[in-house]
Amino acid sequence: MTRERQLTEAFVSLTDVTADEVDPMVLLRRLVDHSVRLTSVDAAGVMLANARGQLRPVAATSGQVEMTEMLQGQIAQGPCVDAYVTGVPVHADDIGARADRWPAFVPLAEAAGFRAVHALPLRVRHQRVGALNLLAHGPTSLSADETHLLQALADTAATAVITWTSDPLRPFDIVTRAQAALSGKALVDTAIGMIAATAGIGPSRAAEHLSAYAAARGERVSEVAAQMVKRVLLPETVLRFEP
Repeated sequence: MTRERQLTEAFVSLTDVTADEVDPMVLLRRLVDHSVRLTSVDAAGVMLANARGQLRPVAATSGQVEMTEMLQGQIAQGPCVDAYVTGVPVHADDIGARADRWPAFVPLAEAAGFRAVHALPLRVRHQRVGALNLLAHGPTSLSADETHLLQALADTAATAVITWTSDPLRPFDIVTRAQAALSGKALVDTAIGMIAATAGIGPSRAAEHLSAYAAARGERVSEVAAQMVKRVLLPETVLRFEP
C-alpha cells in the first residue's frame, strides 16, 4: 500500500461516525493505531479530560502505555499533561534529559521501557479536550512533517468523537442532510453573485472576499451568505474584507 493510500484510509477511518460498529472508543483506538503505523513511534495512547479537567486514559496500543498514561493523570505530570494545559506539542526526544521537568514521571516511563515521549493536544474548535501520547523505546525525534500529520489526525479524531451520536442515521436523515448541503450551496452561489455584481469582479475573487469576511467574524460562509440573501448584510460590507 502506498503512503498516499495509507494517509487517505487513516483520515477516512477517523471520520466514519455513522457505521453501526463505530463508537468513540473505536475512533480513538484507530487514532493510536494509525499514529504508530504512519510515524517512527513504537506506541501511542489517548487521554481525555473529565469535567474537572483531569486527564484519564481511554485508548492505548499496549497495557504499558495505558499504565504510563494513568500515572501521568494521577501525578498530574508528564508530556500529556503539559500538551493539554498549554495546547501545544511537547517533545522529549530523550526523557532522561527532562528529569528536572518531570521528576516523578521520567522514572516511571523508563521503567516501562520508554526512552522518548511526545504529546499533542486533542482540540475541537481550539478547545482542548485531551492529549495524544506517543512513545518510543529508544531516543526518537519527530520530524516537523510527522508532528503536523499527527496533529491533523488528532484533531480529526477529536472532532469525530465529539460529533458522534448513538442515534442511528436513518435513510430520511441522509436525504435531509444532502438537501441541506444543496440549499447551503445555493445560498453561497447567490451571495457570490451579489458580491461580484456589486464590485464588478469575477466569482473567484468574490468568493475570496466572502471567505475572508466569514473568517474575520468567526462565522460559517453559509451563515454569511444567508445574511446577504436576506439583505441583513450588504455586499459592500463584505467587500471591505480583503482576502
